[in-house]
Amino acid sequence: MATWRFYQGLRTEWQWFRLDDCGNVIVKSDRGFAELRACMANAETAGFTGDAYHVQVRQAGAFTTAQGAAHETAQDLASAAPRTESPDEQTAP
Repeated sequence: MATWRFYQGLRTEWQWFRLDDCGNVIVKSDRGFAELRACMANAETAGFTGDAYHVQVRQAGAFTTAQGAAHETAQDLASAAPRTESPDEQTAP
């Protein structure tokens, strides 16, 4: 499981979450960001290094999810092929 999650909420604002090994939120961003890049830059202040993370993008009523690694950019992940979920399957971090 990724230790960092970047989530685009209903108002299309990005937030980051740091998770423990059980998936519990240890710390999260204190505000939303208009761009994923800005959100990731803010997460660096809490120790994010870009090694492993999960990105969840909201697109037209569905979520797109992608796993990230150090060699992938935020732009690569934002343009990843969508994995759509019904509203019942959608999960927040």
